[in-house]
Amino acid sequence: LKEVAAELRSAFVTMTTVDSQPEAVEAGETVSPVVEQARSEQKPRGLFGLGGRLLPEGLFSREGVTASYVTKEVLLGVTIGFAQVPESVAFAFLAHVRPHVALHAAWIVGLFCSLLGGRPGMVNGATGAFAAIIATFLPAPTVPGGNGAHVELLFPSVIVAGLFMLAASAANLSRFILLLPAPVMVGFCNGLAIVIGMAQLHPFRDEASASGWKSGPELLWMLLITFVAMVTMEFLPKVPLNVFKVIPSSLVAILLAVALEFAVVRPSGAKTATIGDVSEFTAETAFPIPFFVDHPSTGYNLAAIVGSWTAVKNIVVQGFLLCVVGAIESLMTSEVVESFAKTPSEGDRTVFAMGLGNIVSGFFGGMGGNAMIGLSTINVLNGGRGRMAPTCTALVVMASVMGAYRLLNYIPVAALAGIMIVVVLHTFKWFSLGMIAAALLPKFLRDRLNLHRKVPRIEALVVFVVTVVSKEANIALAVVTGVAICAVSHAWNSGHDLQITEAMSGAVKIYNIEGALFFTSANRLLKYLCRSGHVEASGSVLHVQACNRVQDRSEPSRTPRGKQRGWVEHDNEPAGGRVLLGSK
Repeated sequence: LKEVAAELRSAFVTMTTVDSQPEAVEAGETVSPVVEQARSEQKPRGLFGLGGRLLPEGLFSREGVTASYVTKEVLLGVTIGFAQVPESVAFAFLAHVRPHVALHAAWIVGLFCSLLGGRPGMVNGATGAFAAIIATFLPAPTVPGGNGAHVELLFPSVIVAGLFMLAASAANLSRFILLLPAPVMVGFCNGLAIVIGMAQLHPFRDEASASGWKSGPELLWMLLITFVAMVTMEFLPKVPLNVFKVIPSSLVAILLAVALEFAVVRPSGAKTATIGDVSEFTAETAFPIPFFVDHPSTGYNLAAIVGSWTAVKNIVVQGFLLCVVGAIESLMTSEVVESFAKTPSEGDRTVFAMGLGNIVSGFFGGMGGNAMIGLSTINVLNGGRGRMAPTCTALVVMASVMGAYRLLNYIPVAALAGIMIVVVLHTFKWFSLGMIAAALLPKFLRDRLNLHRKVPRIEALVVFVVTVVSKEANIALAVVTGVAICAVSHAWNSGHDLQITEAMSGAVKIYNIEGALFFTSANRLLKYLCRSGHVEASGSVLHVQACNRVQDRSEPSRTPRGKQRGWVEHDNEPAGGRVLLGSK
């Protein structure tokens, strides 16, 4: 056992060393056993010590930091940063807030999570999951590109979400991500894709028109710009040239859209809306300002925050939903990155850093954020393993909103819609449609249609329910509903796995029980004992036909000293007898 424990410890230290020394491990270099032993025995030193909850171990280490490692990480960070800027602006429109609210949140949350988080290589920022929850509380703005009514309630909600995340981290709740079934994850992605996709129709609406939609040359040019952005986003990375592996396709799509708008559309006498036309970036919005400070970029109605009990309730509820959705998506993204990087993650540290980032983001008037599964996957698939690439991504977003904000005003809104439609197409799990169809159709139709990816009907139902609830209500409620359905299904199926056999040992009847004994199977056991009759033995009679109570761990019996008994108790009230049932 000591040898096995030593081997396991050595394997774990090797995995953690890969995280801090990616280049050294790839080169086949070994780490000193003394260093391995010291690292395996080093314990976190409180909250603020290196290796504690606040500062990750190896944060200031230079091990494995070579020229090639720095070059690769910086290039990845800059590339992903240019891809994150248009996505953040699109998520701002989805959340019914001004673009700078999302961009400041993106770099603040991204910086905290990349430096202090428990999953190196993971990109964080303003996300569609956060925007979808916020959009259920904020109505669409009356002025295009403005903030929705009661936006001042958003920022305390983000701070409350961060506090909830800190509490979840302190309680080590990240381990419960294992309870999230695969059908719920599939439905989560499908519902999020539908919510984001429906939001991309907003730029094509025109409230002044009788039909409610844009028309004429403006609509045709917007559709063309959207199509060009979609084609560029989807097919440019597939061109077999190394230069397109460095330049992000979203950046090229934006550049082509800007060129098309100002070199073709406007010289022809037409015009489509740009970010500057809808919600202009200015010097007042370039830097983050606390939301309660009187400033041209704020101007919020602070009295409405504590003006009524309804406002306080909305702040707490919205904060809780943001915490749930953010933690779920971040931990899911962490699992995805871990599967590619082959290095362990620290879920509680991830949630802790995200909580700090959201508190600071809400304080400075940001919409908050969490992990971005798409950009994180791109980063890790291209060799990103450390904290440097996500940190550079956050700094690029910060530089864009603080220094290059005038350039952002030239981006056509239709181009953002095209980019996000491609993101939607990759977020939606299209294979789930075939699985649902295979679960509903009979076998002869499945064979005729060549549908062989059949799953249990209850799992297909969960995917469908989570998808629909995400669209009609909110993503957090959808996830809870899906987990509840899966839990009830598992309890029902496990309750039928209980095996009861009986045998005679002289004049005593012995009941052998195999399987999990909990509330569902306990009811079956009770009914079985009630039907099994009684056996007479010399000197004693064990009656089971009049039983009325079965206890399991969900309602433990207590001894006079209050200690829980380790066996199941079955009482026979009329005879006062007791049958002790052992469990295998």
